[in-house]
Amino acid sequence: MSGFAMIIVGLVLGVAGGWSIRTVLVTAGFGAGWLLSSVFGATFLTTLIIALVTALLAWLVLRLAATIVFFTIGALVGLLVGARLFRLLEGGDGNVLLAVVFIPAIGIVGGWLAEKARERFVAWGTAIGGAALLLNGVGVLTGWLSWLRDPTQGWQVVLGAVAWVALAVGFRITQKVVGTGDLSEH
Repeated sequence: MSGFAMIIVGLVLGVAGGWSIRTVLVTAGFGAGWLLSSVFGATFLTTLIIALVTALLAWLVLRLAATIVFFTIGALVGLLVGARLFRLLEGGDGNVLLAVVFIPAIGIVGGWLAEKARERFVAWGTAIGGAALLLNGVGVLTGWLSWLRDPTQGWQVVLGAVAWVALAVGFRITQKVVGTGDLSEH
């Protein structure tokens, strides 16, 4: 992935990553039920009942699939965070065996945390993951900031970690301002 693409994906993930999955699914279920019943020429009341039942079914499917969805989201964000942490801690010449153990372990922890904390983890996880991608993209695109991708000196590791935390907190604040940061409210 090019540096520019990493920056764009990082911005989208960081700012809008906590968008409401429930609202999208329930609204889509309602709309699908409404359109389906209107195709068959149902009355307004029948159409409304079918749309509401379809919305309820969409919500039930979401509840049943939520554990898998949240674990998967958390695991993917955990892999991203694990890779970034490994880069910061090991530098450019990291041990491959250590990476094969460390990065998936962080992914599994991320999946477990996401399943337990759900929406709060998704909001924070997407802010942290988006910040990691954005910083990596900046490191790829700019020669003088390439240490953001591959820190080789202690000060680069510290400054890169501080930039990561600051950007993640900034993304989380932006999520709250934009209204995408607390899925339970949507």
